Parts: sequence; C-alpha cells; structure tokens
Amino acid sequence: MTAYKTVNIEKWNRKEHFDAYRDAIKCGFSLTVKLDISAVIPFVKEQGFKFYPVMIYLLSKAVNQHPEFKMAMKDGDLIIWDSVNPVYTVLHQDTETFSALSVPYTDSFQDFIASYNAVLQRNENNRSFLPEKAPKNHFNISALPWIHFESFNLNIADFTDYFAPSFTFGKYQTEGNKILMPLAIQVHHAVCDGLHVAKLINTLQEFCTTI
Repeated sequence: MTAYKTVNIEKWNRKEHFDAYRDAIKCGFSLTVKLDISAVIPFVKEQGFKFYPVMIYLLSKAVNQHPEFKMAMKDGDLIIWDSVNPVYTVLHQDTETFSALSVPYTDSFQDFIASYNAVLQRNENNRSFLPEKAPKNHFNISALPWIHFESFNLNIADFTDYFAPSFTFGKYQTEGNKILMPLAIQVHHAVCDGLHVAKLINTLQEFCTTI
C-alpha cells in the first residue's frame, strides 16, 4: 500500500487559497522556463546514458523534494504521498503514436535507470496508450524534442481535484555558452503557488548543475 499523510485542511495555512482555487475559482496555471543543462549533456555522453531517462530521474528527484507536487484527494481527504512516480510518454516511430509508461521512483540513480530500461523493454512491442496501469501516486512528463518552444500550455478541460503536475520537455539548443532546454510546467492552483514552482525549478536546476 502506498504511504501518505493526511493534511488537516482546517489548520492549513493555505486553507483559504485551497478552497478558493478548488471550488470558487477553479484554476491552474502554467509557465515555461529555460533549464540550463550544460552539465547534463557531457555527463550523458561520457557515461553512455540516454538523455530522456536521465532528465526523468532528475525531475523526479526534484519533484519528490517538494510536498506541493505530491498532493492528491483520497476518500475526501487531501493527502501528500510519501513519494510520487513519473508517468512519461514514449514515442513509437512506426505509428507516430505514443504510450504512457511509469517507473517507480527511487533516489538511487542506477536503480532508477535499470527500472526504466526494464519497463521500456517489457513494453517495446506494445502500442497501447497505457500498456500498464499507472500508479495513483504519480505526476506527468511528456516531451517535444523536435521544438525549442518559448511557451507551452497544456489545456485540460476539467482537472477538478486532479492535483498531479504536468511537465513538458522541449528541444534543447546552445545559447551563448550554455545549453538550454525549455521546460513547461502546469499545476493546480489549489495546492501550488508560483513560489512553490520557483523552489522546484531551483532544486531541479541544482541537480542538473551538480550531476
């Protein structure tokens, strides 16, 4: 059973904000940043890893540092999962469709990459949208490696009580002496403010710099 703790909303310092953005003014927000991955690219090339799973690991590690990105509703209660797992898209070149796969999060880089490779191999011939059941404690990752975008917005028709954040990687390119990659983030405002997104980005940038 996946572990979590329950938030006492009545005593929570964001109770008014939670109620407002959950019920009165249902809203989320999105923004796009340019992530400096100048240290990630040589690491991937020198170590022989694939770029995508390494970025999934770094993002997963950052997300799991911040409770605002691990929230969900369960049996009428607001909860914070002890950990959340990435659900990420993989492209099928032959059909130009994608599948959504998931790997259990672990702080161990080697174990995470091994699990990623095992999941990919297990589903390499499966063209289903969701080959395996996604975990309840999850967040979302997709990629547009063909486009270096300045802004990206994911339009969700109804995300009532769906608090899992969504992230989209874009095509990286060299700008000056840095390698920058666009990263779009979409969150539910009931559980997350701009300050929390900024803290997450700072954490992720640190992980990308010190890899």
